[in-house]
Amino acid sequence: MEEFIREAEPFLDYADLKVLRAMKRDETVSKSIIKIFENPEYAGKYLIMLKDRPKALFIVAKLSERISKYFKGEEGEAIYNIFLKSVRMIKDTTDTSLKQSLFLLVKEAIERRMNEGDFETAASLISEFYSFGFKNQFKKILFTASELAEKGDFERTIKILNSLSPSEIVRELRTQIYFEWGKKLFSLKNYTSAEIQLREALKFSENEEISRETRFVLAEVLRKLGRFEESYRELSKIEPQNPVEEIKILRNAARTLMEWGEFLQKEDADSAIDKFNEAYQIAMRIGDTSIAEIAFKKAQNTLKLKKED
Repeated sequence: MEEFIREAEPFLDYADLKVLRAMKRDETVSKSIIKIFENPEYAGKYLIMLKDRPKALFIVAKLSERISKYFKGEEGEAIYNIFLKSVRMIKDTTDTSLKQSLFLLVKEAIERRMNEGDFETAASLISEFYSFGFKNQFKKILFTASELAEKGDFERTIKILNSLSPSEIVRELRTQIYFEWGKKLFSLKNYTSAEIQLREALKFSENEEISRETRFVLAEVLRKLGRFEESYRELSKIEPQNPVEEIKILRNAARTLMEWGEFLQKEDADSAIDKFNEAYQIAMRIGDTSIAEIAFKKAQNTLKLKKED
């Protein structure tokens, strides 16, 4: 045990070392602690041996957290799991002093991972131990995720948000990120991927304003993909909140109908004429004479071609 204590000394505080030395008197406890770190992969059964010794579990948790940064891959994951299991076993302790020490340890673990850029693990720790009082850390991880999205790393942002427990603010932020992701892909003319992200935004959205904005962009995406009926349907689902918004929606509906009509011209002239006429009516309703004139001419040309056939 003395050799183990010497090796652990750089990673533990003076008070922890005193507790660890006192545990030498209990051979089962001391040997269990050594076994845990000898082969982290099989540490579970030895952690159970310490179930009635919360201070020993805390020492194990602190030591595993502090040495974990020196390990990578499977080894690092195994040591991190020791930390996580140990904390879970004592998180409901009624010992005020131990509770405070536990709070500081988990806070240390969260902040280290934030500094190292391991935001997903930090988010997971914040969520699992939020009841400890990690409100500020929660806000910080949301801000960090938002910054990543602003830099264009939408996929990473969503992974971080998915590591957090469901809540109203997480859902709203996830919706906003999917919406921004869809808009970015639309601007890059990656319409198929844009549709996927915009539909994800609609799936999570409970905010009417963001839903309207998302449907508007989705309708544009579908129009670019040549799926005119779906595009028109999405526009029809939007309930405008003011006259300006209504004109914007109707103008896009008219444009969609005209493109739809052009698509139908060769295969179904009558349906094409119907789409042009509908576009004309909408354009006249909103006072857009430019679109109305184009729609009228397209209807006339289609009728002429039909007669020639």
